[in-house]
Amino acid sequence: MHHTPIHRMNRLARPALMFIMVSGALASCRGRSELWEDGLAEMERKIEPEVAKGPSEPSTAMPDDPNSMVARLRGLGDASDKEQAQAIERGIASAVNVQAQQSLQAQQVPQEGPSPGIERIWGLPELAAAALEANPATRESWHRARAAAAREQKALAAYGPDIGVEAGGDYFDQPGLAFGNAAKPDREFRVSPQVYASWLLLDFGRRDADTERARAELAAANTTHDRTIQRVVYEVQRAYFKLEAAIGLRTAAEQDVVAARSVLKATESRLTQGLATRPETLIARQAYAEALYALEKRRAQVFVTEGDLRTRVGFPVSASLPIDASAEAEVPPVVTAGIDGIIDQALAQRPDLASAVLDLRAREAEVRRAQAEFMPQVVTRGTVGASFYDYYVEGFDIAGKGWGFDGQIFLGGRWLLYDNGARDAALFEAGANRAAAAAKLAQARLDAADEVWRAYYTLQSDRAQYDAAKALLVAAIDTFDAVKRAYEMGLSTLPELLDAERDLFKARAQRIESRSDLLVSSAGLIFASGAGPGGIGATR
Repeated sequence: MHHTPIHRMNRLARPALMFIMVSGALASCRGRSELWEDGLAEMERKIEPEVAKGPSEPSTAMPDDPNSMVARLRGLGDASDKEQAQAIERGIASAVNVQAQQSLQAQQVPQEGPSPGIERIWGLPELAAAALEANPATRESWHRARAAAAREQKALAAYGPDIGVEAGGDYFDQPGLAFGNAAKPDREFRVSPQVYASWLLLDFGRRDADTERARAELAAANTTHDRTIQRVVYEVQRAYFKLEAAIGLRTAAEQDVVAARSVLKATESRLTQGLATRPETLIARQAYAEALYALEKRRAQVFVTEGDLRTRVGFPVSASLPIDASAEAEVPPVVTAGIDGIIDQALAQRPDLASAVLDLRAREAEVRRAQAEFMPQVVTRGTVGASFYDYYVEGFDIAGKGWGFDGQIFLGGRWLLYDNGARDAALFEAGANRAAAAAKLAQARLDAADEVWRAYYTLQSDRAQYDAAKALLVAAIDTFDAVKRAYEMGLSTLPELLDAERDLFKARAQRIESRSDLLVSSAGLIFASGAGPGGIGATR
């Protein structure tokens, strides 16, 4: 084919033009990458002066905290991933052992009294027991129950008589009998101290209704106190599991930083060998910075959950409350009881439902009390005492003074016949309160069944998610190790390695969070069912 000179010049110009464009793009990319690297280095210095040092920089500063795992990450840079994970676990175990030894030494020193801030490792049973005493909610419900007991005693006291002492005196001066044109005055002074007794003999059910209402309210206060105890224990459990998960996520974030540094080190090693490009190194440094950022967020979350746990227990938010999160406890066993049986158990033994039933009984007693107001009352009253008198009748020139015995007894009754509708309104109010209490009980039963239903299937889902998260973590670890080895051998790319790294980070967090969700949902099902020490399936 014949080519003109113009076509021949175009064929020669294209490679030159492409070379110029590529060179310019690389130069521009290099300039931007240098700015990016400088900004990343500044961010690293702000995040963590010791950890943010690159894997090629020697560490000269001593860590602030010898037990800090983040401060040791620089020393773990030359170890393999497996050795790094083992070193982190050993470091955590060492820190826990040191804290346990300090706790043992503190217990050997005599203390003046228990303090919520003593340096020792707290377990979940200890925290729950401390919360029952320190949490203000339990004290409030307990004192309300005591007030209800006092009201019952007040209602029972109405069956007995009222006995007291009373005294009175009078003096009068009045005109007496008239003799002639002058009226002679009469004067008298009298004082009478007495002992009286008053007794309501018959009231047609008023006191019986008051007593029954007081007893129902006392029983309701007791069951409310029981439910408060269950709620406090559940809140402590939930806060404990959340803190345990937060500590685990912080440890996982530290492991993520180690893994990200190992990827960065491998990329820099390939760059030195001429097998990687500068943008790949910068991308690896970006992933490392993201791991540092995530670690700082996990650290902050630990402080937040620690404060929540202290508050649930009833301790000051600044109190020292270390927990043992070095080893994970076994997850709760599988619930074998069916959902229908658990709902029936909740309806039969939940204290708040029992309190609603007792409240309905109290409102029924109020209705009978309002009905009894339409009936009469029979009362007896008696007095006994002595009277001192001093009198003078001037018209007859008669005077005298001395002590005399006084006594009287009275038996009578009263019956209110008309009160302009006040008793009718009180009876209507009592009936409306009874209907409202019945509706409240029906709603409480529906809510209880719904809470058990949601808690049951949430637990089933969380258990399945936890099992899947464990399998996912094993697969993510194997994938990351395999992709990393392939990348070091030049058989894989950096994007594939970073994807495997992110999947590993996500799988670690999911396993910890799913375990925490499983523990919380298990405690939630027990709380929703109102189960006692025997757990779900046991009867009270």
